[in-house]
Amino acid sequence: MSFQILEIAVFNSDGERSSVRLKPGVVNIITGGSKTGKSALIDIVDYCLGKTDYEVAHGVIRDTAILYALLLKTENGMILIARPIPPEDQQTGSEVFYSPATSDVIPELDDMKPNANVKALSSYLTEVIGITPNEHVPPKGHSRDPVRATINQARFYLYQDQNRISDKKLLFYRQEESWVPRTIQDTLPYFIGAVGDNQLDRQLRLQRARRELKLIERKIEDEEAIKGRDNSRAIALFVEASQAGITTITNPPSDFETTVEILRGCLDWKPRIVQFDPDSEFGRLREQRDSLQELLRQTKKDIEAAKAFSRDQDGYSLEANEQRNRLTAIGLYQRAEGDQSCPLCSSQLTKPTPNADEVNKSLADLNRQLQMVTRQRPRLDEYINKKENEVTEIRQQVSETKASIEAIIAQQDALAAMRSEETTQARVVGRVSLFLESVLATRETAELQQRLDAAQQKVDDLEASLSKDRTNEKLESALKIIGDNITQWSRLLQLEHSENPLEFDISKLTVVSHRDTGPIPLSQMGSGENWVGYHLTALFSLHKWFVNKSRPVPRFLLLDQPAQYYFPSEIRKESDVAMLDDEDRDAVKRMFRFIFDTVESMDGKFQVIITEHADLQDEWFQEAVVLRWRGEDKLIPKQWYAEQPDGESEEGDSIEPPLNDE
Repeated sequence: MSFQILEIAVFNSDGERSSVRLKPGVVNIITGGSKTGKSALIDIVDYCLGKTDYEVAHGVIRDTAILYALLLKTENGMILIARPIPPEDQQTGSEVFYSPATSDVIPELDDMKPNANVKALSSYLTEVIGITPNEHVPPKGHSRDPVRATINQARFYLYQDQNRISDKKLLFYRQEESWVPRTIQDTLPYFIGAVGDNQLDRQLRLQRARRELKLIERKIEDEEAIKGRDNSRAIALFVEASQAGITTITNPPSDFETTVEILRGCLDWKPRIVQFDPDSEFGRLREQRDSLQELLRQTKKDIEAAKAFSRDQDGYSLEANEQRNRLTAIGLYQRAEGDQSCPLCSSQLTKPTPNADEVNKSLADLNRQLQMVTRQRPRLDEYINKKENEVTEIRQQVSETKASIEAIIAQQDALAAMRSEETTQARVVGRVSLFLESVLATRETAELQQRLDAAQQKVDDLEASLSKDRTNEKLESALKIIGDNITQWSRLLQLEHSENPLEFDISKLTVVSHRDTGPIPLSQMGSGENWVGYHLTALFSLHKWFVNKSRPVPRFLLLDQPAQYYFPSEIRKESDVAMLDDEDRDAVKRMFRFIFDTVESMDGKFQVIITEHADLQDEWFQEAVVLRWRGEDKLIPKQWYAEQPDGESEEGDSIEPPLNDE
């Protein structure tokens, strides 16, 4: 769809504006003296179209402007873009306003509050001008990242500032930046149309087709690996089955089909034994053993306690008998009632002593206790004997339980051996089953091969459509036509070396004249007239191609002082072409006439904006002048900035604040 510029506006903090109204599809000329702001228009337009850095030169414009705006005309309507200047002391700003426009005049300042960022604006403009998804992938071995053509890359072809238009080494805007030349080389084939608008879609389709092809190839390889390239794999499986006892046939067949049939019979194999799990019985016996051992320990403790009790009784009986014998001696003497003398020595006692009755009573109690102990002793012995018998029985049960456990362990070892054999057999049957499944699949090899052939053909077709050679052929063809236009127009401008065929060299981003002694690049062509002329013919040749082929590049070119080479400084201030000699005056007219005629040949589809000192009096030139900035008429009105003291320079020029121009 692309676009041209209808209006450029600058706003100050009071909401006042200074506008440049332009006409689409024709040449627009802004003529004027130095320090009027002409050269700042390129920086302003590029900033509004999404340039990251704010590069308007320091001076009155930068000091007074707070917002810049563009009104663009597309085939489907108008677009309004506005960008405020970055915050103080910053060189970049991300805020931007953009919207479809309903009026052909830029609105008031308050109606353009930021509503997006620069990244969103770039995406929007990329879509507006019709740039389709694309990607240039560097050749293998190159470390740079893939790059996509967007509005940002299209801007390299839209401007020629006063230094670039007469540069003998660099042809494009910002080409001096390190990354720009390679970016132009990678994306210009897309803008020319050599790689096609659906390039990225085809690249993604090629990736998917290659992945599908790889999967089919891997499937075929896997099946061939399973089957074997001859009967070797089938024979190997037959030998395994025979050794494992799955088949009774011992001699391998000589043909593949018979071997497959025998192997298919192996799938009827079933385990020969009934699988059972002895773990539950083993666990029960272990629990029983543990219980018996605990019972054994407890019974032994009971026996020890009984024996200890028995020992205590023996000690008590001994002591009690001795005590009884001593008390029995009371019957050897007689004592009168109330006598307080000792029964043995007859001496008088000071304290009361037990009488004979009390001693006899104690002796009777002691005899009863001894009789009780004597009666309990047989029972205690019986208890101990019973517990010792229980110990014997428990030990027998523990021994039997251990024997059962050992039997189960032996049984498990035998079962493990049987399981190992059946595991081996089951493993062989599994491999046979997998092999037979692959054999069944390979019976459909013809269909699989057809899929492989179709996938390969799809990959080949996509690779051919993306072939670098084919792209180069289309690019070379386009560059040949562009070079023919450069040759024709350079001869029209009477440039040096135009008698030889000329071309635009995309590898070096310059114009080359081919003579029989070798190529001559622009950097080796003398005089500023040639440098300016070849810049114009190269840029117009590219834009004519873009227009004729409906390529997605904005439809305008902004030229800053293309006639500067012909005007020495003292003439430039007057801008009077009449002051030039006849040869230079004719050259200036040829140059402007070439610009006018070329734009006219594009039938309103291309716009040129020229900022220039020169002010030709020819009617066709005067009709193209949209603004004449002289005296107090400038991009920034004088009332926007503080009044400067009057004075005269050494050359008699009035001293005015710089307006970022020349």
